[in-house]
Amino acid sequence: MSKPRMMLNCVIVAVWLWLGSHGKQYIWARRSHAFAGIIPHTGYSERIGLRGYRSIEYRPLKNRRWSKADCVILFDGQWIVCHYKLVAVRRHLTHEMALNDFME
Repeated sequence: MSKPRMMLNCVIVAVWLWLGSHGKQYIWARRSHAFAGIIPHTGYSERIGLRGYRSIEYRPLKNRRWSKADCVILFDGQWIVCHYKLVAVRRHLTHEMALNDFME
C-alpha cells in the first residue's frame, strides 16, 4: 500500500518553519515564476554561522502536469534547499557607487 501524499503549499511550510524557530529567522516572499507573478511564492531562510544562510522552499514538482488532487492552494511538491555563503561586504556613500561595485 502506498503512503498517502502530503498536500502542502509554500506559505504553510514557511510559516511552519518560522514558528519552529520561534520567529527568530526569516520568511521571504517573491512573485511566482510558474504563474507569471500572479501568485506570491514564500520561503524560509535561516542563518548558518556568521557568514552563511540557507533558504528552504516547498515548490510544485518541475515540468509536471497538475492532477485532479492538486490545486494551486495545496499540492504534492518537493523541498528545495539552497546554501549561500557571504564572500564580501562593502560600504558606499552613494547609490551610484554601490551599483557600480555590484556590476564589477
